[in-house]
Amino acid sequence: IPNMAQSSHILTCTAVVVVVAFVGQSFALDNGLGRTPQMGYSSWNDCGSYVTEAHIKATADYLISSGLAAKGYHYVNVDEGWFLGRDAKTLEMIEDKNLFPSGIKALGEYIHNLEVPGKGKIMKYGLYTSRGIQQCDTPEYMKRCMHTPPNPPVRCEGSHGYEEQDAQWMVDAGMDYLKEDSCGGNQTHSVAFSDYAKMRDALNKTGTKAGRTIFFSLCGWCDWYAPPDPSVHYGGGKTLGNSFRIHGDGSSWDHLSGCTNTMAEVRAFSGPHGWADPDLLIGPGTVIGGQTDLQARTQFNLWSTFPAPLLISQNVTNWSSYALETYSNEDVIAMNQDFVKYGSAARLVGGDLSFPCSSMTNCTNVWGRVLSDGMSVVLTFVNNDKNTNTLACDEACMKTLADISKVPVDKNSYSATDLWSKEKLEFKDGQLQVSVPANGASRIFKLETKSI
Repeated sequence: IPNMAQSSHILTCTAVVVVVAFVGQSFALDNGLGRTPQMGYSSWNDCGSYVTEAHIKATADYLISSGLAAKGYHYVNVDEGWFLGRDAKTLEMIEDKNLFPSGIKALGEYIHNLEVPGKGKIMKYGLYTSRGIQQCDTPEYMKRCMHTPPNPPVRCEGSHGYEEQDAQWMVDAGMDYLKEDSCGGNQTHSVAFSDYAKMRDALNKTGTKAGRTIFFSLCGWCDWYAPPDPSVHYGGGKTLGNSFRIHGDGSSWDHLSGCTNTMAEVRAFSGPHGWADPDLLIGPGTVIGGQTDLQARTQFNLWSTFPAPLLISQNVTNWSSYALETYSNEDVIAMNQDFVKYGSAARLVGGDLSFPCSSMTNCTNVWGRVLSDGMSVVLTFVNNDKNTNTLACDEACMKTLADISKVPVDKNSYSATDLWSKEKLEFKDGQLQVSVPANGASRIFKLETKSI
């Protein structure tokens, strides 16, 4: 299925400017969710728009049986494809009963009633819509969705103008998490912020009535959602959603390298309760896009270092043991879930990554973050070159980390442990040197103070 959404996302992000300021709109999000990045599953790259009740149930069951749920992967999110259109009289949402024969509400009840051994009923349920007059759509979905009034004649219905009604319908169906896309919406900054604020406020209202808070993940695929914009009274992404997409769809390692570059630009605006989202975790066999196993592990290492949402978008029911091993690494997950106290990760060495690449500047990166104890550090080394390379974090690298975190960092006091191989390395001649394989591979290290 072609990713129609991605091409439109990239075009609109590069073309938009702020031209309108609106008065009287305030931005605030205070639902207490997202202290650390969300973890779970999303169906988009796995299924495209053709997602079924049976597959979502099998995925939820697998997250539990594999031990992933117990490690923190709690959200099971149904992306585009479940919403057929609106009833002509009531204007209520209509679900696809062919793909979800038990209904969206019954699916939510199924997920909520699942038991995670030793943890209880902790699974959460996510749904999807778009802030525009239409959704992002695939050819398959456009043939299947409703085109009788009040629905669009060609595309599939969005939530524009129906925010409160749709929020109520989805919360009544058991939704704990909403991903709201930006397709079909006006891309003027002030209008986009206002549209998302309407859904944010609707979710806060309906969630409060239902006695639970709703995680709001806005998917605007542009970096300008991250920083504040005083000209339109906008306080930044953290005031609008618990997470906010900052780049076009990451459907390959080439595109995901671009997502990584954008994270370098917006890192200062990402943190507890409001996370910059560089997109879903994909692997080799996805319906939308794909990348190698090594690149998937690099994505996981980087997303855990930033940190960023860990939402698997692959068919977990038939993936490889290598893939399960990748997303099960508790030491790497601990980096992702470590409370961000001294700032999100920064790019310490290298420039904007590309793949394929032509120079060490755009072939290699070193990323780092001081952990919440104020003493430990996570470092990730990335190599997009066609050859294995030795990368280094030297005195300048560590000084950059100290400067951005405002924490003294003494390279001579650390020992470094590879969080995959458990190999231990030391700083020699003022630098930590690491051999990293080619073609999008990486290594992630935790630096801890040497015991005396």
